[in-house]
Amino acid sequence: MERIVQMHADFYEKITKDPSISMELKKENITILDGFHQNLGLVKKYYETMYKLQDERIVLCGINPGRNGAGKTGIPFIDFRGASHVLSDVFNDDWERSAQFILSIIKEVGIEDFHKRVYMTNLSWFGFKKDGKKLNYYKLPHHLANAFTESFINEMDIVNPKVIIPLSKEVEKTLEHMVRTKKLNYPVAPRLPHPYYCSIGENTGKYKKEYLNAII
Repeated sequence: MERIVQMHADFYEKITKDPSISMELKKENITILDGFHQNLGLVKKYYETMYKLQDERIVLCGINPGRNGAGKTGIPFIDFRGASHVLSDVFNDDWERSAQFILSIIKEVGIEDFHKRVYMTNLSWFGFKKDGKKLNYYKLPHHLANAFTESFINEMDIVNPKVIIPLSKEVEKTLEHMVRTKKLNYPVAPRLPHPYYCSIGENTGKYKKEYLNAII
């Protein structure tokens, strides 16, 4: 699984040194969230610790990192508070709602058992800001969206998932397109609601059960 982290590190270096992409991002006033780059050591440790065994897993697939969770830590669906529950030497307590909902699922299943059953990722490992506001990959110009999601195919070939569960309507659409065009050769399950939506009020209990049923 360490190959996945290195693959995305290589991609980040390549994409940030590509003058045509850099110029287009600058023209569109889009910046790449750099939590992954800033916390590469933390990401590597998480993967070495949690995904050390090559188990057959369900994949929970999201959109891309948000500014306050994975956008800071670099770990899909994990904020700093969540990382501190999993790794003993993380003391930052920054958190965000989506990541805390996922943390509640992890704790319910059990940290080790969850990571044996589940692999978490995003279609784009990198998040974006435009004019200071969050921007998702599917709002990028089409060729840029393709550039930032193409490594997902290689990632899945390493993971070899039992099934991929999309965690939003847009992710489901992208995955289904990848299957139709024969870029993705793994089954795609019906989507689950986005963790942010699941974290709001009475939604939490209802959708927590749906997530647990899908995993267990």
